[in-house]
Amino acid sequence: MQIQIKMYTDIPYGPHERNVLDVYIAEQEPSPGPSPVLVFFHGGGYIRGGKADVHRYAFVHQCLSAGISVVSCNYRFIQSDPYPAPMEDGTRALQFVRHMAPEWGLDPDRIASAGASAGGHLALWNALRGDLARPDSDDPIERQSSAVCGFLGFITQVSKDQRFYEGRYHGPHIQPNLQLFYGLSDPEERHRPEILALAEQASAIHYMSASAPPAFMVYTLPLDGPTIPADAPVGEVIHHPVHGYVLQQAYTRFGIPYTLRHGADPERPGELLAFLQRCFTRD
Repeated sequence: MQIQIKMYTDIPYGPHERNVLDVYIAEQEPSPGPSPVLVFFHGGGYIRGGKADVHRYAFVHQCLSAGISVVSCNYRFIQSDPYPAPMEDGTRALQFVRHMAPEWGLDPDRIASAGASAGGHLALWNALRGDLARPDSDDPIERQSSAVCGFLGFITQVSKDQRFYEGRYHGPHIQPNLQLFYGLSDPEERHRPEILALAEQASAIHYMSASAPPAFMVYTLPLDGPTIPADAPVGEVIHHPVHGYVLQQAYTRFGIPYTLRHGADPERPGELLAFLQRCFTRD
């Protein structure tokens, strides 16, 4: 089987200047039909980063070589567009890819999502929410489903609610950029009841249900137990595998396939690709 990569760059998927994505279409020769696709969202704390970051991940090239197309997306930053703007961009990007699938030779029924750090949380938030289509919308893109058949996260947070750390972390750090994320003028505003309610809505794990897609989470730090060391620097706190561990407990309760890899139990060669292929072949 020969794979040819057709590339489209800076394709607008929405009205904002950061609503652009790059498409890498894996065309098989002879073509067996439309290819599955992985939609990737970069990290950067919701304040930096870009779609070119996808090239840092070796598994992306493995996907293309295996006939899985890849789409990498930018989204709005919270300095000017706080929550829910980045999450809404994630929704629209997924809907846009499904809308364009016939033209691009992609399979609209085999779309998985992935992301790193903040982009992982954005993608997970959408993956757990499922289909956010608006059937009555005048916009044909909004009428498309945003559901995915699998999720792959790298050093991914599962919550934007500081209360997530209660009983799991006793150090001094608050999540970086939390004030920007919610558009607050004072960090102490996060304790207001309406902001606490918003924090639940903004947290991916809040939407865990029996309809969640299979998930695979990868972390670089080791998981030594169900807590985060109090002396951990803030970058380790927000990227700690405890996030993946807590989500794993929820997945286990629902009996949904879930794999957690971390520094003490790293991913096996070819494991990520095999996971995606299973997602694309599930009934």
